Formats: sequence, C-alpha cells, structure tokens
Amino acid sequence: MNAVTDQKQVEAQAGSLIDEIIKMSDFSFERLPMLDIIGDRLADYLSVTLPDLTGVICEATLSQLDYLPMAQAIDAFPSPVLLGVATTRSLDGGVLLMMDAPLVLTALELALGGSAQGAVGTASGFTAIESGFGGRLATVILAELSQAFSVIGDVHIEHDRIETDAESAAITQPASLCVRMQLAVSMAGRIGQLQVIIPYDALEPVRARLGKIHYGERSEDGNPWRDLLATQIERATVKLEAVFAEIELPIQEIMAWKPGDTIPLWVEEAHETTLYCAETPMYRATTGKRNNGNTAIRITELLEPEEETEDGRDNN
Repeated sequence: MNAVTDQKQVEAQAGSLIDEIIKMSDFSFERLPMLDIIGDRLADYLSVTLPDLTGVICEATLSQLDYLPMAQAIDAFPSPVLLGVATTRSLDGGVLLMMDAPLVLTALELALGGSAQGAVGTASGFTAIESGFGGRLATVILAELSQAFSVIGDVHIEHDRIETDAESAAITQPASLCVRMQLAVSMAGRIGQLQVIIPYDALEPVRARLGKIHYGERSEDGNPWRDLLATQIERATVKLEAVFAEIELPIQEIMAWKPGDTIPLWVEEAHETTLYCAETPMYRATTGKRNNGNTAIRITELLEPEEETEDGRDNN
C-alpha cells in the first residue's frame, strides 16, 4: 500500500514539474546576471541601514532570485502581508515590495525601544500604526534598492503606497513574467522575509546593462566602495579610557589592602589626564565640571601615534 502511495506521489510531483516547465516555456526571456549582483548589494546596504532604524545589529542575505509569473509570486505570499507599491521614472513599470509580519512587527518593536521577545501576532492583520510604520520601512528599503541599481545606472525608485490586498497592489498582469528577489532579514533573533518583485518587461530600458556582468560602480574618483566604507566607519564605536593618575606602590602594601582602605590619587579640578583607545594614547585632557555638576574632561591636545620601525621597535 505504501509503495503504491509513494508511486502516486512521485507521479504527482513529476506532473507538477512538467507543468511548471511547460508554463515557463511560454515565456521568452534571458537571465540577467547583474540582478544577482544587485540583490547582493541590496542585502549589504540593508545590513548597514536597518540598524539605524531598529537600534540593533541586522543581517540581510539574498536567499534566492528567480523568474516566475506574477500570479505564482502572489500565491506564495504569506498572510497577513504588507505590500509596498513603488513607482519609477527609469523603468517601464512599478516595483512591488513584500514584507511579512515578522519583519514589520519586529522592526517596529525594536524601533520603539522594545526587546522583541514576545510572540509575533499574525492572525489579526496589521493595525493602522503598523501599516504606517510599514510604509516608513518600505521607503528605507526602496531607497537602498535604488542605490543598489546604481551599479548599472540611475534608477530612482520611489515608494507610493502600502497595501494589504494583493489585487490592489498588482503592478502587472497575473500571467506576466516577473523577477523575484527573496531576502532573509535577521533582527534580534527573528528572521523576516522580504521580496522585491519587478515585472520583466519593466526592465527593458536597462536590460542590456543587466545582461552584462559588471562589478564596478560609476565613480569620478574610481573608488566605488569609498562612500559605503566611510558610512560604516562613521557608525562604528570605540571605547575610550581616561587615565587620571598612575602611582607606584610596593607589592607588600598592595597585598595588605582590605575593604575600607583609602588610596590617595591627588586628582584635583583641572588635573591633566590622558585618553587611551586600545591602549594607545590619543589625547591630552583636563578635568572639570559641567553646569549640571557632572564631571567632564576637555581635550587639550591631540597625541600623534608613535612610529615603529620594521622590526616593531619605536624609533624613539
């Protein structure tokens, strides 16, 4: 009985695969390799931009890029779902952005200062506040998508509206071929799904450039990653240590310390201190107090790093 059942399942899967091949054979298209590069760039950009919105480290990855009819893409949408409809002056059609509930609700909780520890409710749909935040999230994502397309030219994509019904968000006919970029976005231990859907015919103005593999980016100074690297450096954080005093004491005295002992440091107002970063002296500063009574330090001198010879010893 199991053998018969298994045989029927295999035949059904084979029939579905054949039907799929027949459907795709009705479309005349060529794969556009630059879209894979654009999808990877979009994932990299979102990994940098989304932390500014949510306040936590985010990681976006391009999980799949495929070509399929619009109706098939819509049928695969989860429920509920937020759909961002975008317009563009550079393409012959719109762009559809699919954001599932874990992505939108997690980003909203984090943006409002939450911890994203509770369960994500998906049964009752989205409230007006959640839909409004979804529009803000879609605006950020589409801005990064425009930046990702800059590798082949100026493609400005602008967010138009948010929909929850797929029929209201239709950007092409159900039987029309589309390109679908599927991205997974990880935030605070949750993974949300993001899809970018573009009608294949809408890519006609830039199809020639999408068909040629080109990893560079138009730039006057010939350094395509300069702006992205500068942005990441500006968002980086470092730990500074202020050393107010250094004293030398006998080890016998230190071993004799007990709770309640007092160690004089002779630190007074306007006392000179040194700021260190990764054990490297960076600045000279003086101590003081702000108007609210809090202790503060004022930087007075920038210290130049000591040069080292090839064998690692200081020139001094």
